[in-house]
Parts: sequence; structure tokens; C-alpha cells
Amino acid sequence: MMNQRYTNEELVVRLWDKEEVKDLMCRRCYYKQNDWRQRELDELWVRGAEYRASASLANNLGYFVGMDDIKTYYVDGIAGKRQVQLEMVRKTIPDAQYGNSVMNAHTYHTVMVELSGDGKTARYLAYDHGHQTDPQPDGTAKGYWTSGHILADLVKEDGVWKIWHIKSMHDLSIPAAPVPGAGGNPFGGPPPEEAGGEPKEGGPGGPPPQPDMGPDPYEDDYGTPTVAKPYIVKYAWNDLPKQMPNTYVPNETYDPKISYGPDGHPDPLRSWR
Repeated sequence: MMNQRYTNEELVVRLWDKEEVKDLMCRRCYYKQNDWRQRELDELWVRGAEYRASASLANNLGYFVGMDDIKTYYVDGIAGKRQVQLEMVRKTIPDAQYGNSVMNAHTYHTVMVELSGDGKTARYLAYDHGHQTDPQPDGTAKGYWTSGHILADLVKEDGVWKIWHIKSMHDLSIPAAPVPGAGGNPFGGPPPEEAGGEPKEGGPGGPPPQPDMGPDPYEDDYGTPTVAKPYIVKYAWNDLPKQMPNTYVPNETYDPKISYGPDGHPDPLRSWR
């Protein structure tokens, strides 16, 4: 028999647990998109002292560990950035409000949820595809399409799933180039046969010249992590099983060495072996 361990009732509970984990992470998407960051920490993250001390939020540079450090970076730091952006926007739009000219959305795709054998913890893996737009001093805005991964350890506290560790690993940004004109072909110019020649960048019928977009927009968001352990981007998606070991291996119970907290950070040289 394929199922010799769990009763049918236990299988239903485990299936429901996976759905609860998916719902929790979807809520996190919406909270972050709306900049409800303090609300996210209050409602979606761990509550018990033992978990709060070891909770972590990671980006490409490393891990913010403990809820106090997470709040300082994720809530207070971003709020400060938004205030600077607001003052910038008000130079050209005096009545601008908090968040004007800021747009971001990160949606999670191809979700995998691995429930531990004892049912007390879960691991979550998905692609993170979205966009980010930030205001510029001249009154314009700079936009990017972004791709990366979102990984999380979740724990069941008093019967409710909560976020314990999150890794938001940003792989690449693609500039959203301005499109001159409206209602024409996708690049804003006439078709090549009407323009009298082959399309070329910046020319009739071709894509607009690509602006110098400057540094990656996420560099400003990374902050200074509590535990500096960088994510090696250059090996990219084909190297996922090596960058994120044991993601696809079932676990009986929580093991910090294969977690998404700092103790489970993969060896950056693994790809060379």
C-alpha cells in the first residue's frame, strides 16, 4: 500500500495544512504590495519568544535575524525610503501623498509546499515574478520587471501556521523601457514597411533606445543584514538544486541545517564540486 503511515483523516489534515500555508504566503504578497509591513509582522509571523528570537528575513546580502532587526530593516527602513521618495515627488507634484509614483507587486508562482513528517513545520518554494517602479528626481519614474525566488520555513503555533524564516532571493531586473507614442505598434512607431527600411533601435518601427537604468533598484533595499551571507546570483536557475540543497527531499522534522534560516545557507562553492 502507498499509505501505511497516515490514516485518511490525517491525510485530509495534511492536505488542509498545505492549503493554509499557501493562503498565508498569498496574504504576505498582498500585505507587502500595500506596504502593510508592520501588519504583516504582527499578523503573519511567529509569536512565541523561542521563534521570534530566531526568525529571519533574507535578501541577496544575508539575513536579518530576530524580529527586532527584521522590523528595523523591513518596516522602519522602507518607511524611511518612502518618505524620501515622497519629498522627491512633491517637488513636481506638491499635493502628492505617501506612496505616489511607487508601484510594486510580487506574485508567487509554481508553488511547492513540503510538510514535515511530524506536521509541525513546512517548507515553501516558489518563483517570485513581479515589477517595481520608483520615482526619480526629475518627476519621472523608473520601472523594472523582476524575477527571483521566495523560500520560507513555516511553523504551526497553537494550530495556526506562521512565517518563521523567509528568503527573498532576487535574481534579475529587466528595465521597463519607455514606449513613445500611443496606439501604434508595440514599439510606438509605424510598421517597418511604412517607415521605409528595416527597424532599428531608436528608429522608425523599432524599439526605443534603451536608457541607462543605473544600478539595480534592489541595491537600495538590501540594507545591512545581521548575518552577512550573500546569495550567489551568477549561477542562476539551472543551479537551483545546488544553491538550495534538500529543497526536494522530504524531512521528518525541522532541521536547521537544511532550513531557510542562516544555519541552512548553502555553501557558495557547492556549484564547483
